[in-house]
Amino acid sequence: QIAALGVDYLACGIGNIHGPYPENWKGLHFDRLQEIADAIDTPLVLHGGSGIPQEQIEKAIKMGISKVNINTENQLAFAAATRKYIEAGKDQEGKGYDPRKLLAPGSEAIVDTVKEIIGWLGTPEVK
Repeated sequence: QIAALGVDYLACGIGNIHGPYPENWKGLHFDRLQEIADAIDTPLVLHGGSGIPQEQIEKAIKMGISKVNINTENQLAFAAATRKYIEAGKDQEGKGYDPRKLLAPGSEAIVDTVKEIIGWLGTPEVK
């Protein structure tokens, strides 16, 4: 029935949430994922991938997840690198206040984070 709706991908709720996970989070519901994967041929998406342990994401991929949305790690890496730049006073040195210089450490941190995540999602090395 889902294919008849013209749905290209299905983002299913299997215990995943957006943003940081609480300490008492129980993990992904793999039984629910298996039921969904067995019931449809539509590619499955995992939203809220940030903060899910790597081994759970790897298992979800093996069970049928074909797309994982991860962004909070990028936002946290960007914020930490930008904060470090400002706290070190680099925005006060020369033209360190120039947005291209001010935002560069955060952008570089995102690139490094994305490379790391791509690696453990099972994609060959990214340079």
